[in-house]
Amino acid sequence: MKTTITMCIVLCAVVLVAALNTPVGRASINNYNWISTVVRNQYDPFYGSSVTAYEENTSAFLVASVSNDYFVGQLNVSAVKAGFDWGVNYTSSECSLDNPFGIASSQSHVFAINFTVPSALFASNLLTHGYTIYVESVNSTTGPKKIVTSWTTNGNGFAVFSTDQAAANDYEQQVNAYPTSNLNGIPFLTANARQLLQESNVAKTLASDSYMRGDFSKAAAYYKNSLDSIQQAWSNETSKWSTFEDAIASILQGGGNLLTMQGYAWLIFAVGFLIMSIGVLIFLARRRTLPQVKQPQTQL
Repeated sequence: MKTTITMCIVLCAVVLVAALNTPVGRASINNYNWISTVVRNQYDPFYGSSVTAYEENTSAFLVASVSNDYFVGQLNVSAVKAGFDWGVNYTSSECSLDNPFGIASSQSHVFAINFTVPSALFASNLLTHGYTIYVESVNSTTGPKKIVTSWTTNGNGFAVFSTDQAAANDYEQQVNAYPTSNLNGIPFLTANARQLLQESNVAKTLASDSYMRGDFSKAAAYYKNSLDSIQQAWSNETSKWSTFEDAIASILQGGGNLLTMQGYAWLIFAVGFLIMSIGVLIFLARRRTLPQVKQPQTQL
């Protein structure tokens, strides 16, 4: 009996110690998102995979939603960080070890991480990079603090675009925004516009080949030439169509004047015909009302 009681006491003590050492909360990273990117989750022919990219030496903006999944107790977040494979960690300014951010049970908060993207020489633009987002929490918001838990999630496909690479991508997007053969079903009619369109397509092909080889400076130059040519083609076509529309408008205006003069003539004719018709109707009406004179009968 005493042995059983002793074992129960020991077991309760073990459970109590485990409960005291259990963190008051546990977190999960629900979701994260990159804001104001050059491209986001887009296939890139140079890397041969989908990438999220920023231009070198520009600002990157990452948001991550952290949730307190524990049903009892507050989660005291002391750090939300993004660590990259080039050896640098970037930390949210919304929390720290000295000033933890409290998240109530079953609640969440979106933390922001802002940092300057390094140069393409430091964080190579010749390949994509992996990163880890992780959260740390402490046991209290006051007094001595101790990191008690941490949670992570991994990401990949982060690209640092060089200046030429970013310019090539921007010019390509502008080129692709133009219709290549017609606008609202109206084809290029002038020989000059068709020639400029062909020049644009050739330059675009050369740009794409240069980009795939990693010659981003040449790719940017070719894409710029392609953009200039297609803009000139549309400008030329618009000018020609404007001239054609002016000519049509002039013809219609002259025809309208002629129709106006004819309209006056028809109006006068119609009024005259109406007056004549009224006169005929009056004459017929009066003729019907005249008394008939009986002819005297001749006696034999």
